[in-house]
Amino acid sequence: MPTVSRMRKSLDRYGGALLHRSRWHELGFHTRDLASQSFRTVFPGYHTPTDHPATFNAMGSVLQNRVLPGAVLSHSTAAVLWGIPIPLVLDSGVDMLRAGVVVGPAGVEQIPSVAPGMTLRDGAKLPLLHARVDRGGSSGLGRGAVVHRLRAGPTASVGRLVVSSPSEVLRELASQIPLWDLVAAADGVVGPETQCTEATLDSLVDEIAEGRGRRGTPRALAALRLARTRVRSPGETIFRLLLAEAGFPEPTLNHPVPDPVTGGTKEIDLAWAEIGLGLEFDGDGHRLTKGQWRDDERRRDELASRGWTLSRANGKDLFWPTRILLRLRRTMAQRGLRVPDDARVRSTVVDIGRRELSTRIARRHR
Repeated sequence: MPTVSRMRKSLDRYGGALLHRSRWHELGFHTRDLASQSFRTVFPGYHTPTDHPATFNAMGSVLQNRVLPGAVLSHSTAAVLWGIPIPLVLDSGVDMLRAGVVVGPAGVEQIPSVAPGMTLRDGAKLPLLHARVDRGGSSGLGRGAVVHRLRAGPTASVGRLVVSSPSEVLRELASQIPLWDLVAAADGVVGPETQCTEATLDSLVDEIAEGRGRRGTPRALAALRLARTRVRSPGETIFRLLLAEAGFPEPTLNHPVPDPVTGGTKEIDLAWAEIGLGLEFDGDGHRLTKGQWRDDERRRDELASRGWTLSRANGKDLFWPTRILLRLRRTMAQRGLRVPDDARVRSTVVDIGRRELSTRIARRHR
């Protein structure tokens, strides 16, 4: 048996591998090696090196080609592969894996199985995959995946992986996340950053409506009625829905404003152009560098010189939204817009928390 140091060195050749134990044995690794801290068990009988684990894509490929042949990657797993935004609280923050995406030579995204800055030795966990099989198929696995026995639904390909189609992902997510988070997912499917290039709101409605009577269909259709195009982030979606629920005037989404310096245009996340007011959402990972911060400040100054006032909001403002909603209310009222009174704003926030419309908003408010 190789020493630990020699074994780790030899494992460098197999970084990213996800192999059955029999294959590891053929390569010279003992059962004791596979049970050591140098390996992690992904699925029963399948192991990957701890320091250089298999990618999310590789895990999905092994699951549907070897562990459960014919299985379709579904639910949050398919959402991550499509780039459909899902709440960070879902499946232990699996959506965070997309922060480490690398585009391969063939243009296919390769998604790591561990979020950037984390390692399996430091306590990170490999993601739990979701897959679906026909109702008569086997759902026994043991570890590494949740297998759903469902009526067959539409599929598509992401690289070499067979996954639920975007419309089917929305139907599947409808049983996992609250309504407004599902709207954010739908906005992501039809938004400007989408990878689901053939999807439109009308096509999604038609495809989901064909499955009337199936679990998740009513909520998915309800979400699509609230969905909009031109939305770039879940934060924009939730703020838009918050504003509408509280009785604020509807904003324009990603409103273009001419840039006098470059001759191009800049976009304001949520805008009330008639009074020169905009709301910008700084999402997860925003302003990670001084350069990004300077660019944002320069942009804000340029818009101010053209008569715009920009309010900024972040994830904390979204989680506890009363303060920023009241601030927007005061500004709009001063500029002549018809707005809800303070009491309605406060009661709306409490009601939204009670109804648990989004995991991104606190259930109880201060």
